Amino acid sequence: MKSKKTKIWLAAFLAPTLILFLGFYAYSILTVGITGFTDWKLGEPIRFAGVDNFIKMFQDSTFHISFKNTIIWMALHWVILVGTSLLVALATLKKSRLSKAVRVIYLIPKMMPLAVIGFLFYFMFNPSIGLVNDFIRKIGFENFNVNWFQDARTAFVAVTVTTIFYGGVFMLLISSEIAAIPTEVYESAKVDGATESQINRLIVMPLIKNIVGTCLILATVDCLKTFEVIYLTTSGGPGDLTMNLPVMIFRTAMNNSNYGYANAIAFVTILIGAAAMLLITKVFRIGKD
Repeated sequence: MKSKKTKIWLAAFLAPTLILFLGFYAYSILTVGITGFTDWKLGEPIRFAGVDNFIKMFQDSTFHISFKNTIIWMALHWVILVGTSLLVALATLKKSRLSKAVRVIYLIPKMMPLAVIGFLFYFMFNPSIGLVNDFIRKIGFENFNVNWFQDARTAFVAVTVTTIFYGGVFMLLISSEIAAIPTEVYESAKVDGATESQINRLIVMPLIKNIVGTCLILATVDCLKTFEVIYLTTSGGPGDLTMNLPVMIFRTAMNNSNYGYANAIAFVTILIGAAAMLLITKVFRIGKD
């Protein structure tokens, strides 16, 4: 009887979330998937187009570049964003003023709107008044003048630097998980003669792999919805060099008024995210240990 009451209460609490998910997210994903198979352009009647949009997509050089950039940035989010957050969390384990200061500083960029970050880096990399070029000229390269976001040699690197180092939330999640490890575990390891690096590598890392996997999933989501920073700094240029899938979707829908093709790209983006999350869940055995 008690179990039945528990199930009723669980259902009652989950019902609002489930209704919202089905009404907003599931319906939207279904709509995107269906309209991806249509020829839907502004001012024209919608007609079924079969797989024409997907055939066009895989023949589209802009899609190839956007897909490649998105995958590269996703991998960099995993390695650099989550990796840096993990290192900061491990480095600030000791309760000291310095550790607290490092955590606060690392968290500050995450508190800033992405539009502000985009404009901030846009002016930092400005060829004439930007701090980066000015600093390089002051250390001896007097004629140095690179338009970082518009030069084909530097645009990708500049966008990557602008989007990649904002793992404050991941650092907090990992730090919280590390803090939950019983102190007896550390004491037993030290009694057995384990060094600090051995404790981190052989004890802490296996115990926090679930939260690291969760951070990788969140980093994947962040990467697949990165739009504002790229749009404000390069708009996907020069050419299509820094284009990613969200910017391509926006351009296709808003600039070209081709909603069917845009939704086909969006549907593929959703599939990429789902595949990445399934891979991370399997590799890190999230929820199984």
